[in-house]
Amino acid sequence: MAGQVGVLAFQRVNGKNSLATSGSLRYIWFVRRLGAYVVSLGTRFMDMQLYLPTASEVPVLRRPVARDLILVIVVTAFTFVASATFELREWLTDFTRPLEPYQIDELPLTFAALLLALAWFSWRRWRQSDIELRLRVAAQRALVEREAQYRTLFMENLAGNTLAGSDGTMLLCNPAMARILGLASPEEAVGRNLGDFYSDPALWTSHREALARGEKLEISLLELRSADGSAAKAIARMLPRYSPGKAVELQVYLADITELQLMQKNLADTLAENRLLSQKYLQAQEEERRNLARELHDELGQCLNAIKLDAVSIRELTKGSQPEIEVSASSIVDISNHVYDVVRSMMQRLRPAALDALGLRDAVGELVNQWRRRNPSTDCQLESQGDLVGLGELLNITVYRLVQECLTNVTKHSGATQARVVLERAGPQEVRVTVHDNGRGMDLQEKRTGLGLVGLRERVEALRGRLQLTARPGSGMHVTAYLPAVPAN
Repeated sequence: MAGQVGVLAFQRVNGKNSLATSGSLRYIWFVRRLGAYVVSLGTRFMDMQLYLPTASEVPVLRRPVARDLILVIVVTAFTFVASATFELREWLTDFTRPLEPYQIDELPLTFAALLLALAWFSWRRWRQSDIELRLRVAAQRALVEREAQYRTLFMENLAGNTLAGSDGTMLLCNPAMARILGLASPEEAVGRNLGDFYSDPALWTSHREALARGEKLEISLLELRSADGSAAKAIARMLPRYSPGKAVELQVYLADITELQLMQKNLADTLAENRLLSQKYLQAQEEERRNLARELHDELGQCLNAIKLDAVSIRELTKGSQPEIEVSASSIVDISNHVYDVVRSMMQRLRPAALDALGLRDAVGELVNQWRRRNPSTDCQLESQGDLVGLGELLNITVYRLVQECLTNVTKHSGATQARVVLERAGPQEVRVTVHDNGRGMDLQEKRTGLGLVGLRERVEALRGRLQLTARPGSGMHVTAYLPAVPAN
């Protein structure tokens, strides 16, 4: 009721009831629509996805500040001139005076506040967009730098890298992969099938099936056939790569070991030749020692016996009648016995007679007994297991020299109170010799000037055996030799 009275009063004052009422309704409808549009504009601005240009586009899209300021000044001056010319303020006042009961005349100030608020809102959004743009540009620059780093790692890697389809068609590769495959450039590899470079096509089929099942392949030796027909060998790693929305791809990494394999082959051949040479050298050395021992026994031994017999005859003939000659003859007999003992010791060192007469087990037993007599302060035990007969002369002399050298080292360097020698037939094809003591030990990492262990290793490796040394300072020395039990021819 109060609203109707107000409307009728307003109509009586102006005298144009219907016209005033329709004009106010249109104005109110316009204000509502304007408010709804502003709200929807702000909502859409908040929800929309800002386009953040790339680093290369930013200088092009960024307008000069001076031109924008000039445009603002021109628009402001034009508004002032238009208002002064057409007296827009007076017209707006006259237009809104009939609507004063509805407080429509307060709208200009309200609109001014709205404009200031929208300007602040725009400034805030601009500031937010500027921060987001700077972050996006910084992130994109970092992404470009990281991409350049990864590209450098990919292209300059010494190992071959390639990305292939599930059927093996190469999509991308680096120069190292092209070099392994015998291609001039990575571009030539793109589109070719990796299976075409396998030496064994059936092997590629099995690899592809395993990769299709999601397995990761680690291949210690992969034989390839390069584009020029030459053989290539590589260490390979293959794994499937799953990307959203894409088919399964294969990542293949190859490390070329062709030259390394060739070097290893040459080294193995050289080592085999050196072993054969060492074996021949040891055989010649033992043969020369045997001949020298035989000559000492046959020639020097006979001469010493003859000298001794003559001296004994002279001593018997001059006994009681010529004491000076008797004393000289006795001295000659003593010297002959001493020289004979020295020669026999030399013959034993050159070629152990027990080894030929008694065999390996008894010869080593005699060696240990002699060593015990010379070193009574060290308790040395000998153990032998298995059949040690018929091993061949070279193997017998190697085992004998090994035990002899180890006992010599115990005497010279160990200072041990206990030593143990074990001869064992570990199997049909192996003889194991073990010598260990409780002496002061040694540091195997230190550089050694002696040649005893070096000579042992050469002897063992010449027979394609293996020498294992275990020692620590204060814990004694443990020497184990594994020798192939090759029967004598």
